[in-house]
Amino acid sequence: MIFKIQHKYITLLTACLAYFSNSFIVNLPYVISEAPFLDLKYSPTDLVHANVVLLIFQHLGLLAGALIFSFWVDQKSRLFILFLSVFIYSFATFLGGLVDNYYIFLALRFVVGFGLAPELGIGIVLIGELFSRKKTSLYVALIAIFGFCSVLVLSFASKIFFWRDIFISAGLGGLLIMLTRFASFESDLFLKIKQDNDASESILSTLKSRKFYLLLFCLLPVYVITAGSTFLTSEIFQTYQVRVAKDSLTICFALGAMLGFVMMPILTNFLKTRKLIFKICLFSLLTISTITSINGHLGQYGFHSFTYFYSIVVLYGFFSGYLFEFFVFVLEQFGINKRGSATTLLFSVARSSVFIFSILIPYLNLNVFHNFLNTLLFIELSVFLLAIWSIFKLEEAFNRDLDFTD
Repeated sequence: MIFKIQHKYITLLTACLAYFSNSFIVNLPYVISEAPFLDLKYSPTDLVHANVVLLIFQHLGLLAGALIFSFWVDQKSRLFILFLSVFIYSFATFLGGLVDNYYIFLALRFVVGFGLAPELGIGIVLIGELFSRKKTSLYVALIAIFGFCSVLVLSFASKIFFWRDIFISAGLGGLLIMLTRFASFESDLFLKIKQDNDASESILSTLKSRKFYLLLFCLLPVYVITAGSTFLTSEIFQTYQVRVAKDSLTICFALGAMLGFVMMPILTNFLKTRKLIFKICLFSLLTISTITSINGHLGQYGFHSFTYFYSIVVLYGFFSGYLFEFFVFVLEQFGINKRGSATTLLFSVARSSVFIFSILIPYLNLNVFHNFLNTLLFIELSVFLLAIWSIFKLEEAFNRDLDFTD
């Protein structure tokens, strides 16, 4: 029994380290957005376009990975899929630090996205099924904190090291995580249904369910914010004539998110409800977006200081901190036979929506609104209101026993 408990905590450590690596690698194009393209002889005047294309390739890879890996997650060994995921995105990132061709670099980011797709979903499902219900939220929050600590590490590393060294080190670091493979522990709940589960039937019934899409709508606000951040620093300068550093905004968002990750499980356990916390976060994000847009039209009477911009980004991060508590909510919505595939699909499809928003924002800005703040407000209002409507339609399942099948 003691041996088994020790393996559970090694699995937790593996999930934390895997998401640290995952978050570090997925955020490379956001934090290191110019140096790779300049080194690959890309025109300095087209850097924003090059980075958007790169993000589109990465998120198309995420979508492809979600669709393919979700067929295996609830049938094969979840640990096997977890480590296969880590191997694919780590090796592709390592190679990305060596190539000298822009198109090969793009292809490798697609492979990175493909590998990233199942990792976090599987890690959260494993922890949810291995540990007691009272501890699940806290351990999932710990995984989230590891992930956002990696963003801070990446932000500082980008100031010190050459981009190729960062890519190579990130890839090697991910591969080292695989050393924990033989000390990690499979979920007993999953082992009970593994042989009898029909993966194709599970996925098709999940994709047909109304609940899946309601859950997906609730995740989109975080990724609208992520997509908007791609254009944020240049738009702040054009609108306010204030130059802010992109990596500084990233650090502010990460600090706010980590505080949110800690506070959300504490509040849900105190109030005995997750839905109420999600409603508060979504309404708050809606309010922040509205105030930000109004401030942009106040001209000299509005807030233009560094403190204002950094505070807004911290608040966006804090209220986006519902994300990982929401994944605990997702675990409670699906049975063992669908939980892995549903979580993998939800997270990866939501994550891959960044490339849709990355195209939609500049298109609407150029052809409809001709104002970035108005464009972003329109998209955020649409997505946030859809998410608020969805959360009202979903069933509360606070601390439901996860030992059930659909």
